[in-house]
Amino acid sequence: MNSPKDTVAVVRDGMYVILGASGNTGSIIANFLLSKGEKVRVVGREGGRLQRFARKGAEAFAADLSDAAALTKAFSGARAAYLMLPPLNSREEQERQSDAISKQ
Repeated sequence: MNSPKDTVAVVRDGMYVILGASGNTGSIIANFLLSKGEKVRVVGREGGRLQRFARKGAEAFAADLSDAAALTKAFSGARAAYLMLPPLNSREEQERQSDAISKQ
């Protein structure tokens, strides 16, 4: 028997959330999904760098990846997410970001 912990909710009409969308790999994923007419929320540190995706129909969401409350909002209604940690200055910063993401 499956435990409640093993149950995964699937949001069929949700959007795809792309972390680090303005980066090398995130931008490829975001552009591909947008070209297919999918609903996409692009997440990055600087809202200005996300505007190129917003012009194509994406929802831009500026957030610090170590802010768990902001990430909760960013992942709201998500069907799936592309998770990518940006290049970091310290191990502590990487741990803060990965901890915030894992709480979702």
